[in-house]
Amino acid sequence: MALAVHAAETRTWTSRKGSNLEAQLLKVEGQEVVLLTPESREIKLKVEDLSLADRQYLIEYGGASPEVVAGGELGEPENEVKIDTKTFKKLEKPLLLEGSTELSFELLESEHFLIATTGVRPQAMAETAERMWHGMAFEHMNFRKDWGDKRDLIFLVDDPEIYKSLGKWYGDYLVTQKVDQDTLNRVGATWGEVGSTSMALPEALVSERNLHSRATVFNIKDDDRFKKPMSPFPVHVIAGDLLGQQLGGVSNFGADGYFAVMTGFAYFKEIHLTGKTETNLIDVSGSQFDEITKKSGFEDGKSWAKTLRTLVKRDKVKPDFEQMMSWSAQQLDPEKLVLIYSFAYYCNSTPERLSGFANLVRRVESSKQIPEPIEFARIMGFDSVEALQKDWVEFVVSTSFK
Repeated sequence: MALAVHAAETRTWTSRKGSNLEAQLLKVEGQEVVLLTPESREIKLKVEDLSLADRQYLIEYGGASPEVVAGGELGEPENEVKIDTKTFKKLEKPLLLEGSTELSFELLESEHFLIATTGVRPQAMAETAERMWHGMAFEHMNFRKDWGDKRDLIFLVDDPEIYKSLGKWYGDYLVTQKVDQDTLNRVGATWGEVGSTSMALPEALVSERNLHSRATVFNIKDDDRFKKPMSPFPVHVIAGDLLGQQLGGVSNFGADGYFAVMTGFAYFKEIHLTGKTETNLIDVSGSQFDEITKKSGFEDGKSWAKTLRTLVKRDKVKPDFEQMMSWSAQQLDPEKLVLIYSFAYYCNSTPERLSGFANLVRRVESSKQIPEPIEFARIMGFDSVEALQKDWVEFVVSTSFK
């Protein structure tokens, strides 16, 4: 019954280059899939030409063999998709934040994002965000459906005074929402230090503009990072934001591993898609969150794999999966940060591993917690944590890790 119900649904099928087709699944025939369009036209496509998310759907609802995820090359769907920037539209009505007379932002609308600016050209950011969106939709079966018809709001602020005013506005808004004092102190301590952060949006604005509930804010100190699409720092930030939105957060008792999964994914996408990293992590501590430290890996992203591989081969660094899943930002040093990156790379290094990672994301989305290490290992296709760790270490010391 379940198979019949799901097979009758019309859904969006996606290719690597971003072409979409609305159709129902009729059947899987070997290495081909037969789809039925709303006009009752049958279309045959090669399974390997479909997105990984589509192939996951074929396994779950079309009776396809699990081996279909192994077909085709992983590639870089974010860089390969064709984005028509002519569809980006500048809106006449500016964004005005309630209760402020000076916080007015020009708006550029793309298919899935709304870019609010105070002078920075928004086209490059809109294209970056759309490319990253396509990468998530290509790899994660539930992503497109969960996203729905809403947009994500991204602020690009290059004026220090406006950025400061935005921070004050957000602090005042959090007070009206009766958040705890620690949260207020943390936001206040980090607002002027970070290159990017996120903020919750008032329900009235979310409803008026049909937005998701949180916005990404870029504190632009270096305009060059935002002049062309797919620059390292914006890629890192948007990758983390999109994965976080899909995971949906975790409960306190199931949070171990969330930091490692999120941080590793963002660094992997940044380095894999742009060839380097320009991102440091900021950690705050102290009774008033007045001690701010920056965390980074080895020199730059190009040296990370070579340096870690040498340290692991010489037994100076010993990867430990269970320990890694308990790390927080406060515990990071360069070796630990690069280990987190290496595990994310490992999870995205083959279609089979990436499919396992996508299943993990769906598990977290539904359970609101990171699975225990043994369950994590099973989702990735192993009978034990030791087997998963052994495979990960073999990857780190191989030439596949770059």
